[in-house]
Amino acid sequence: MNESNNEFGEERRQTTPEQQEKYLERKNAFRIDYRQRIDIFSKSVLLFSAGGLTISMSMFLKKDGPLISVTIMHDLKLSWGLLLFTIISFCCCHYVMILQGQYVNKNWDGRLPLGDDQISGNDTMTAFRAFIGIIGSIGFVTFIFGLISLVLAAVETIEEVSG
Repeated sequence: MNESNNEFGEERRQTTPEQQEKYLERKNAFRIDYRQRIDIFSKSVLLFSAGGLTISMSMFLKKDGPLISVTIMHDLKLSWGLLLFTIISFCCCHYVMILQGQYVNKNWDGRLPLGDDQISGNDTMTAFRAFIGIIGSIGFVTFIFGLISLVLAAVETIEEVSG
C-alpha cells in the first residue's frame, strides 16, 4: 500500500530537474495561451451579445420604429432573453474564474513549490472547472440561438415592412 495518490509521481522522480523545468515552462506557456484564448472568446461573445441587444432594442423600441406583428415581437423577446442570459452566464463564469484564482493564490501562500496534484487534482478546482464549463457551454448555446432568433425577427420585419 505504498502507492502515491499522484499517478505520475514516480515518473517525475525519474526525470532530471532540467527536464522538469522545461516541462513546467511548456505547461505554463500552454496554460497562459489557453486562458488568453478563453478570455478573448468570452469577451467577444459578451460584446456581440450586448451589441445585439443594444442595437435591436433601440431599433424596435423607439417611437418611430417599425410596426411589428405579435410573432416578430415574440421572436424579439426570445432573442433578448437568450442574449441577456448569455451575458449573465459569461459574467458568472468570469466571476468564478476570479474566485478560482483567489483560491489558488490562497493555497500557494507558504507552500512553494505547489505541485500539480495540489492544483489539478483538487476537488474544489474540479468543481470550479465544471461550473465554468457547464455554464459557459450553456451560455454559448443561448448566444447562438439568441442571434439566430434576432436575425429571424429582423428578416421577418423586413419582409413585413416591404411586402
